[in-house]
Amino acid sequence: MTAPRRGIGALREYFHGEDIGRAEIAPQNPIVAGRMGKWRVAYEVGPRGIDQGGGLRFTPPNGFTTPQFENVTAAGYCKFRCSNEKVALVPALIEPVLGYTFLPASLELKVQGSSLEEGDSIELDYGWTPSGIPGVQAQFLAMSVEVTLSIDSGGEGNWELISNPPTFDVLPEEPSFLWVTAPAQVIKGQDFSVRVVVRDCFHNVAITGTSTPKLQLPDESSATFQQESPGVFVCENIVLRARGVHRLKVLADGLPAAHTPPIQVFDEAPERTLLFGDPHCMSGLCVGEYPRPSTAREIVEYVHTYARDCAGVDFAACTSLAMRMDEAQWKEVADAANRFSEAGRYVALPAYEWFGMLEQDGNKNVYFLDDQDIPKLDSRNSDSDHPAKLWKQLEGLEGRVMTIPHHSVSAVIGTRWRWHDPRFQRLVEIYSCWGNSEANGCERPLVNPARYEGQSVQDALEKGYRLGIIAGSDTHTSQPGFSNRLRLKNAWRGGLACVWAQTFDREGIFKALWERRCYATTGARIILEFFLNDAPMGSEIKLDELAVRKLKVRAEACSPVRKLVFIKNAREIHVDEPGRESVSFEWIDSSGRERASDYYYVRLVQDDGEIAWSSPVWVDT
Repeated sequence: MTAPRRGIGALREYFHGEDIGRAEIAPQNPIVAGRMGKWRVAYEVGPRGIDQGGGLRFTPPNGFTTPQFENVTAAGYCKFRCSNEKVALVPALIEPVLGYTFLPASLELKVQGSSLEEGDSIELDYGWTPSGIPGVQAQFLAMSVEVTLSIDSGGEGNWELISNPPTFDVLPEEPSFLWVTAPAQVIKGQDFSVRVVVRDCFHNVAITGTSTPKLQLPDESSATFQQESPGVFVCENIVLRARGVHRLKVLADGLPAAHTPPIQVFDEAPERTLLFGDPHCMSGLCVGEYPRPSTAREIVEYVHTYARDCAGVDFAACTSLAMRMDEAQWKEVADAANRFSEAGRYVALPAYEWFGMLEQDGNKNVYFLDDQDIPKLDSRNSDSDHPAKLWKQLEGLEGRVMTIPHHSVSAVIGTRWRWHDPRFQRLVEIYSCWGNSEANGCERPLVNPARYEGQSVQDALEKGYRLGIIAGSDTHTSQPGFSNRLRLKNAWRGGLACVWAQTFDREGIFKALWERRCYATTGARIILEFFLNDAPMGSEIKLDELAVRKLKVRAEACSPVRKLVFIKNAREIHVDEPGRESVSFEWIDSSGRERASDYYYVRLVQDDGEIAWSSPVWVDT
C-alpha cells in the first residue's frame, strides 16, 4: 500500500488499497464554480469484497454541499442502492475531526445482512431530489476535483482509499472585477509594468469573456495591455514623469473601473525598496488543494508561477508541512526556490511548516536564506518535536534561518508563548485567511475556535518578546498572494508581508525581515512608514527618561484612512481619523516612560475595512 501525501488521505492517515474496487462518476463534464449540479457515483466491489460491518465512505470534493440522507428536500441529499439484495446499507454522517473543520464530512454506508463480493455494486446519487432539480452546490474554487471513496473491506475500521478516484473540473464564473498590481516605488522617467488579473466573483482567475484592459495615464493618454495568459494581462514600458504619488485607472468593457495601488515616483532610487509578498502557502504537497494531480515539482512550480504571475507579489514561499514531505519533495521545494528567484523580479523563499499542536506551542514556519544543505525538521520526531529542540537543531544557522509562529490564538494549534528564542523567532504572523491574532476584540477574528487570552500577539509583546509583524495567506489552495480560501470554505482574504528591503533579492528580503523592517496588511498594498524619534519600525532604541517621544506615520493607502491608532504596551494611546488616502501625521507621547522597556506600533484601518499593522519600535531607558 502507498500513503497519499496530499488531500484528505494525507491528513487522516489513510492509504491506497489494492483490489478494493473501482468507481466512476457521471456526468464527467465540467461545472461552473458555485453552480448547482447532481452526480451519480457507481462503485464496483473488488476481489477482496466487503465483509459485514465493513462499508464505503463517500467524501465529496472540498467546498461542495455536505452529503446527507435524512431530508429529501434539502441540499446534498444522497439516494443509494446496492445490487446485492441481501445487503442493507446503513448510512451515517462522519463529521470532520475537531481542529480540521476545513475538511468535508463523509457519508458512510455500512454493509449489513450479508457480505459484498467481487462484481457487486453500489450506486449513489449525490444531489438527488424528487423534482429532478440538482441539489448540490459546487465549490467556489476553480480546479480539477476528485471524489474520495474509501473502503473498509474487513469490517475492522481500516479504511483504504480507492486508487484513481473519479475526477471532473470546476470552471471559473464569468468575469467580475479587475485586480491590479504595480510597483510601490518607481524612478521618474524610468519604465515599469502594471499587471491586471481578471477575476470572477469567487476570486478565481476568469479565463474567458474578457476584453483587453486599458491603462489611463496622467496626461489623459492610454496604454493597452497585452495578454500574458488567459485572464492575465501586462502593460509594459509605462513611464511617469511627475514626482509624487499616482493611482492609475484601469478600464475594461463590462467591468468596474479599478486603480493601481499607490505608486510613489522619486527623482532617484530611494534607500530602501518596498516589496510585497506572501510567505505562507499550503500546497498539494500536504493537505492543500492543487488544480490537478501532479508531481511534487509541478506543484511547487505552480505555487511560484501563480504568486509571480497571477498574484503579482514580489516574493512568496511554499510552506508545506515538513512532516508530510519526504526528502525528495523537500529538495523540490528548495530547488524551485533557486530556479524561481530572479533579482529585481521575484524571489522564492525556501520554507516549510513545523506543525505543532497547542501543547507544542503551535505552528511555526521555518524560512531559510540558503537553498542548499538546509534541514527539514519534523515536529513528530523526538529530536525536533518541541520548540526548544527545533531551535537546538538550527544552531549554527543563526541569522540565516527564522521560525515564525502563526494563528497564535487558535484553540487547537495556537501558541501559548511559553517558549521563545530571539536568535530564531524574530517575527510573528498576525493575520492570514484564518483571521486576526492581534488581541481580544480585534477586527476580522479567527474563523475557527479561538482563545485570545494568553495567546494573542499583544500577549507575546507583553511578555517582552521582540517580534516584528507580518501577514500571509495560509491559503490551502496552492495559490499564494491572492486567496480567501481554507479548502472547504471561504474565509478572510489572505494578508501580505511588506518589507523595506535594501536590495530586491533573497538576501535583501531576508535581511529586512530579520531586522523587522516590515509590516503586515490584510491584502491591500498600503505603503506604511512608522518612526519613533526617526527610528524606523523594528528598531530598539535607548532614550533618557525625560526625552521627547515623537511618533510619526507616513502612509499612502488604497482607500481613505478611517482610523490611525497608536498602540503602546498593548493599549491604544491615540486615535486619529484622517479620512484621506495620503497621511502624514506626528504625535508626541507626553506620558513618557512607563516601564524599563516600552513598545509602540501603529494600526491603520481603511474605509473599506482593510488593515495594516507596523512592526513595533522598542524604547529602553
